[in-house]
Amino acid sequence: MKLLSLNVALFEKNNEKLKEFLGLNNFDIICLQEITKRVDKKADSDFVTKNIVDSSLIKLTNSFYSPTWVLSKFEKADFHGEKFFSFDMGGNVEFGQYIKSVFPISKGQNIFVQNSFSYVTDWSKWPDEDYRAVQVTDLQLKNTKLRVLNYHGIWSKDKQGTNKTIEACKKINKLAGEVSYPSIICGDFNLFPNTSSMRVFNDHINLLNKYNIQTTRPESNELNSVHRNVVDYILVSDSIKVQDFQVINTDISDHLPLMLEFEI
Repeated sequence: MKLLSLNVALFEKNNEKLKEFLGLNNFDIICLQEITKRVDKKADSDFVTKNIVDSSLIKLTNSFYSPTWVLSKFEKADFHGEKFFSFDMGGNVEFGQYIKSVFPISKGQNIFVQNSFSYVTDWSKWPDEDYRAVQVTDLQLKNTKLRVLNYHGIWSKDKQGTNKTIEACKKINKLAGEVSYPSIICGDFNLFPNTSSMRVFNDHINLLNKYNIQTTRPESNELNSVHRNVVDYILVSDSIKVQDFQVINTDISDHLPLMLEFEI
């Protein structure tokens, strides 16, 4: 089985790159973050990704989309390497996590770790007031089930985490461990590997550490000067047999795709 985890990048016009990449690769499970779904017809199609993903992955007939907020504009000082970052999508879109799979979904949950589903027009209090959820999906395999947790973490500029991120990771870890079958935790956690938040996951194997990955961001990322610019993860329970793990070097997003080949 092959699993992909990728933050597709909210602020980039990269639909054609995503379409080509997804169409050329044969995955069984795909976990995406920062997926957008049109709410207003006037929203710019260049920044709406869900339709592109669906048209590229027609063989993955089982899907679960989990929105976390609705937005049209985003404005923030000292963000994305700019003194004042301003972004206008032209109309309202939903923003969240998305899983597509060849395997049937027996249960799907969208569990908020901070606040609740919100329509956001004022970003002045963000990220102190953030809106984050973990997507929890149980897949029915041939002889067992697999729990996949797809997360887009609470944002912080230094990626060192806070008490809020520690509590969020504890909640995710508990959700992964509450079932008897294997689990995979993946996503963009917005956290560096050596943080107290990431050390919460001591019941899972952190493949980024096991394979000594040094970055999950492209060369253009403003944090690539730091030691180990790793913020994206795949963590597996010990009953999962890892056959291959790779961070794919490509320019399709402002995050690099993570690919796991495994069996149970």
